[in-house]
Amino acid sequence: MEDEKLVAWFLESGDQAAFSQLVERYQKKVFRLVCSVLGPFSEASAEEVCQEVFIKLFKKVRLFSSRSNFSTWLYRLAFNTALDWRRQNRLRLSLTSSFESGTGEPEDSTPNPMEVLLGEERRLMVLQAIEELPEIYRTITYLHYWLEAPLEEVAGQLGLPEGTVKSYLFRSREILRKSLEKKLAGTGPQKRAKERK
Repeated sequence: MEDEKLVAWFLESGDQAAFSQLVERYQKKVFRLVCSVLGPFSEASAEEVCQEVFIKLFKKVRLFSSRSNFSTWLYRLAFNTALDWRRQNRLRLSLTSSFESGTGEPEDSTPNPMEVLLGEERRLMVLQAIEELPEIYRTITYLHYWLEAPLEEVAGQLGLPEGTVKSYLFRSREILRKSLEKKLAGTGPQKRAKERK
């Protein structure tokens, strides 16, 4: 059954089964979108935010107008809810959380400790640079590169034309490149030499 018909059925009859179908249909995509707003290593918080999204949906579904797509309306609700949560909790990456997933090395390997340290430093630097992006750029970057969502899905979830998403990704890469160049310049040998003087 189409989304709009399910919404109408729920509003007319109050049948919880109709609402449950909507939740089941969208919970995975809403979770992905919320994760992309909150950033890496935020799955536990994302689950909490998703619950809030569907509670809001239950309370606000009467505000939905069938003149627009239900999915677009729901994704906008999820995006705004996740943004509010992020701002209220002043979410920031920490060194500990950024390494929770490990370095990706097999357990029985013995990598050079310096290489591991440098790899982790670079990884943290990239994550911090992404965190500093404007909200929409950060979300699109996480959705496409971290969660591997196709451009079409990203566009659908954010209610943007695919061309706009491509443009934002290009701009995001440019900002990241400049930011990382600046960060790397600030940690290079010349900088360290100056600090020793």
